[in-house]
Amino acid sequence: MNTFIHDEMEIKTAIILAAGKGTRLRSVTGDEIPKPLTPLKEQPLIEYSIQALRSAGVQKILIGCGHLLPEFNYLEKKYSEVEIVENPFYDTRASIYTLLMFESLVDEPFYLLEADILFEPTIFERFTPTDDNQNLILTSAPLNLDDNVYFSSEAGRLTKLTKNAEKIVDPEGVMTGIWAFSAGFMKRFTTFCKQINIDYSEDYEVLLAQYSSEQEAISIAHFPELNWCEIDNEDHLEFALTDVLPKIIQ
Repeated sequence: MNTFIHDEMEIKTAIILAAGKGTRLRSVTGDEIPKPLTPLKEQPLIEYSIQALRSAGVQKILIGCGHLLPEFNYLEKKYSEVEIVENPFYDTRASIYTLLMFESLVDEPFYLLEADILFEPTIFERFTPTDDNQNLILTSAPLNLDDNVYFSSEAGRLTKLTKNAEKIVDPEGVMTGIWAFSAGFMKRFTTFCKQINIDYSEDYEVLLAQYSSEQEAISIAHFPELNWCEIDNEDHLEFALTDVLPKIIQ
């Protein structure tokens, strides 16, 4: 598997998926703030992603929100690049619905991020689509945490994502929740979802893996030693504070 650092394609747009309820972290948030706004020392979690994207030259950051949406509104005032997009069905539909909301809003190349991840901000200097690999999923070695989403591939092409490592004969690593896509991707992917009659109960990443396997390749960009984590529960939060964040703000 390769990293892609030549013949780079410029990306000026990003989508962040932030509509979920974050039930497993309510012992910390008290359900008074959405999980992506969980304080991490200096600032809320999602702002680390926003600042990394801005530093990478991204000029439009669309955030799909639902649960406790008003709490996100300050981001539009603080960052001129940010626009909040409402998912009114966040309580009954899965993350795929939030992603597909952007079909009519994004036709250009874009980054896609989950809102509950913390990662080294310089990764976008190395994680950039090229003419040969226009769609990418950023992956790493498995973390010593629960809830890893394992991937498999064929000839560098994403074929499967699952939380059950036993469903993959030889797991190659895990997804990080960071992707990059080419111009027109949202329309092509939305068409595929309609053709297979999804019911919006699906996780977005599972359908992206299926799309890559059956239709349009999403290439693996593997960074085994990437400093990152997802924050879904208290153990993840402790790992973020003790292992990931100190290397980011040092």
